[in-house]
Amino acid sequence: MNLRRIIALALILTTLCCIVQATTLTVTARDEFDQTPVEGASVYINGAYVGSTNSDGQFTYSHSFSDSLRIGIEKSGYKYLTDLISASKTSFFAEMIREKGILSINVLDADTLEALSGAVVKISGTGTDDSEATDSSGEAVFEVPLQSVYVIEVQLPRYDTIQKTVEMDQSTKKVDYLIKRNDLIVFQVKEAENGLPLSGTSVYIEEILQGTTGSDGRLTTYIEHERTYDVRIQKDEYQVFEESHFFGSDEVIYSVTLSKSLYPITLSVYDSEKRPVEFAEIYIDTNYFGKSDTYGRSGVTELVAGKHSFEVRKSGYETWYEEFTIDGTDDNIIAVIEYGKSSVTILVEDKDHKAVSGAVVKSENSTIGVTDSSGKISTQLLSGQDYVFDVTCNGYKDVSIVKNVPKGSTEMEIVLTIEKETDLIFIGGIVLLIIIICAGLFFGLKKFSGLKKGGSKGRSGRNSGGTL
Repeated sequence: MNLRRIIALALILTTLCCIVQATTLTVTARDEFDQTPVEGASVYINGAYVGSTNSDGQFTYSHSFSDSLRIGIEKSGYKYLTDLISASKTSFFAEMIREKGILSINVLDADTLEALSGAVVKISGTGTDDSEATDSSGEAVFEVPLQSVYVIEVQLPRYDTIQKTVEMDQSTKKVDYLIKRNDLIVFQVKEAENGLPLSGTSVYIEEILQGTTGSDGRLTTYIEHERTYDVRIQKDEYQVFEESHFFGSDEVIYSVTLSKSLYPITLSVYDSEKRPVEFAEIYIDTNYFGKSDTYGRSGVTELVAGKHSFEVRKSGYETWYEEFTIDGTDDNIIAVIEYGKSSVTILVEDKDHKAVSGAVVKSENSTIGVTDSSGKISTQLLSGQDYVFDVTCNGYKDVSIVKNVPKGSTEMEIVLTIEKETDLIFIGGIVLLIIIICAGLFFGLKKFSGLKKGGSKGRSGRNSGGTL
């Protein structure tokens, strides 16, 4: 009984399997452009996720549906694909259409970083072959399929053409490209004497000023290459550089050295009275150069342009020192040297050659000093001049005396003689004394005369009486 039931059940199941047969559907996803397999694409059956494609872009699905199937395939970077297929269909080929994104390309000058308009941007790659010119902001915009690598080429007159690759892996992408000018020339100017950069140098091409060099001695300008130009480079106090030069396509740096200009210079030496000074020692930039001749002139020397120091020395004169900028505007330097100072001792004495202390000595309303106990004052006076000395002292007459300090003298003594004032009281006393003495003598003589006369009369009377 049991065996019969088992056999019957087996017959029923076999019958059912024959009636309901399973169907295997193979889904193949390919890229629309290059027909490459699309791996990892999600597969949906009737809205339900059932799996994803393998490395061959395939997915196998077994089912027993009898009605039509709604199939959907989704992959990032591709449009969603959906279709209605028969339940009995065993294969489905899905051509995946790529989504498109916006690729923005900015073109900038490599040196200035300024946006460049009018640059032609060409793009080629998957399903794309296009070109655009950059706008005023230096931008060119393209709509391109995603998940692709594109070749970008940028062209602009007087700039190097560049080629770049960019992967479009997102819906919007912005890239910046720097392009360098191919007509750039950098003028490098240095000083010949020390090799240092020379700033402020003017650069002319075909007599047109291109600009001046900066602190680094450089000037960047732009000219068409593969041509010959007349170049002139100049700076005050330097020799002018000029040449006709062919600028090749690969030439970028143009180096020049400038030497300072040489100017002939003489130096003339005069004293304060405009008379030539002979044999004065002349120093230029602290170096001994020579001596002035009979006419007070030095020999001719050539000096590089710029600031120089000049010094003149001569015994009996003040040292003369000046700095001059030699630039060719004056070829003769005038040095006026003043007489040097002399150490002078002033001695004030009276007519008996006795020293007078306490005497005040002035010259040109300036007090030189007061004589000491030895009647002297020490001072410094310019040689080669006349001085008026005013001397005052109690008991002496005020005097003004002119004395000369000889030219070139370094040490000397000046003697100033003053007279004592007349003492009226003393003289009056003497006169009075003389008057008294004279009066005494006068009255004494007169008395003596009277006495003499009286004696003669008495003797005469006595004689007369004797006679009687």
